[in-house]
Formats: sequence, C-alpha cells, structure tokens
Amino acid sequence: MSRMNCAYCDAFYEFCELIDSLVNDIIHLEAELVSTRYELSLYLKEPHNEFLRSDIFSSLGRRYSGNDAYDEYVKRFCHNQDPQESDEKVEHMWKLSRGLCKYNI
Repeated sequence: MSRMNCAYCDAFYEFCELIDSLVNDIIHLEAELVSTRYELSLYLKEPHNEFLRSDIFSSLGRRYSGNDAYDEYVKRFCHNQDPQESDEKVEHMWKLSRGLCKYNI
C-alpha cells in the first residue's frame, strides 16, 4: 500500500510542477500583453490611445480559483498564495500598464 501512496505522491507533485509551469507562462504572457498594449497606445492618436489604455487589462487569462485541482495546487505547492493574484504580480502589472517599467523577455 505504501508503494501506491508514493506513486500517487510523485504523480501529484509532477502535476503541480506542470500547473506551476503553465501558470508562469500565463503570467509571462499577460505581462507581455499589457506592456505591448501600453507601448502601442503611445503611437495612437486621441481618443484611441486613451481607449486602449482604459482597456489595458481586458481579456487577460481567466482565473482558476474555485477549481478543485487548482485550489489544491495553490494550497500544497504555493503555501495558499495564488500566484496569479500575488501582490508582487499585481504591482508589476500596474507598473507595466502605466509605462513605469519595461517588460523584459
């Protein structure tokens, strides 16, 4: 029985690593999108530049809290801190949306 539990634990950890990698890809792509929208807004004329900046966060990736598998990942792999909602990520996205920092790929 303990061999079965170990196999389950290994598989669970591998799934958490996969979810973590996918979440990091989402965060990367969202940051790139916000930065690109801001940069594009600098080349648009009024009122289109303001329209783009006011919509800068629209259509970003969906959030997965409430999904049992995702919630388990956050609980066990991220110490109950959703990486998509971390203070650090939110602050970085806010700065990108105002051109206060550059997004480095």
